[in-house]
Amino acid sequence: MMRRLLMLSLLLTAAPAMAEPADIKALLQDFEKVPAARRVPDSGIAAVPAALARAGVQRFVVDDWGGAAIPVWLLRPAGAKADAPVMFVMHGIGRDADRYIAEWVEIAARAGIVIVVPEFTRAAFPDTLNYNFGAVFDEQGKLRPRERWSYSAIDIIFDRVVAREALAAKSYVLLGHSAGAQFVHRFVLLGVGAKMSRAISANSGSYTLPTGPGRWPFGVAGLPDGLWQPARALSAPMLLMQGTADNDPNHSSLPRQPEAMAQGPHRLARGMAFFAAAPSAAADAKVSFGWSCVLVPDVAHDNGGMAPYVVEMLKAGPLRKGGACRLLKKVPPA
Repeated sequence: MMRRLLMLSLLLTAAPAMAEPADIKALLQDFEKVPAARRVPDSGIAAVPAALARAGVQRFVVDDWGGAAIPVWLLRPAGAKADAPVMFVMHGIGRDADRYIAEWVEIAARAGIVIVVPEFTRAAFPDTLNYNFGAVFDEQGKLRPRERWSYSAIDIIFDRVVAREALAAKSYVLLGHSAGAQFVHRFVLLGVGAKMSRAISANSGSYTLPTGPGRWPFGVAGLPDGLWQPARALSAPMLLMQGTADNDPNHSSLPRQPEAMAQGPHRLARGMAFFAAAPSAAADAKVSFGWSCVLVPDVAHDNGGMAPYVVEMLKAGPLRKGGACRLLKKVPPA
């Protein structure tokens, strides 16, 4: 009996402490104190914070695709079974993968979702050209080989995660917020993700319009033959999510290129204009329009604020395609 008690005591002593919600909240508060541009090194984040490690977050590197090595932040909650859904969360311009995954810790645990946040470091993927715009073209405007596009890493990272965690998933959801939302909707427009089941673009700052004379990355006119395939892009299962309070024309990270400013004075207006332009492009291409749009009440430019509504959209199953953007009911705090 004493031996059993001793063994139990040793097991309890050796067991890792689990992250408490207060730990994650404190970590997020620490992140808020220093802007990501100063907090996150160009070479990437060196280590997983202790609170995230206790929550089950891992960080490993995928370097066997056509471009630079990509650190991957992976959260498999304790309750996520082998058949758990997999969702990518694409970070914003701050390249702060640690904050993005921290904002999903509690939600992912309740929903049983595996969360994957690729970290596109500034050193390996400098500027918007190589992250938001997917590294499709180089600095001289020359088309890169498809396997070197930043977009092309996603399916490969998915395969590595599934193998690493022995998951049954055959497809993934691709969610992006802010600069990550730019990544996601352009990923869809170029028809990159063969294993993507749904795309969610939340609070993008600028868009690639599927109509008009605009050129990449703000339009599809003049793209090399074969890149713009409207039948595939406009029928894709993409959901646009817009925070109704993401309407600050003076927001510090709002894209201000002339082409972006022509799309509207703030993110909410630009998203509405993008969605409104797409059905006519689908009609011109004689394809079924596959996109949906929802408005998230009272949420501004906030990945964490959008996250509970993302889960509600996933639970809702297939969404109504086309039409006006639908205002969601407010989700009560957890």
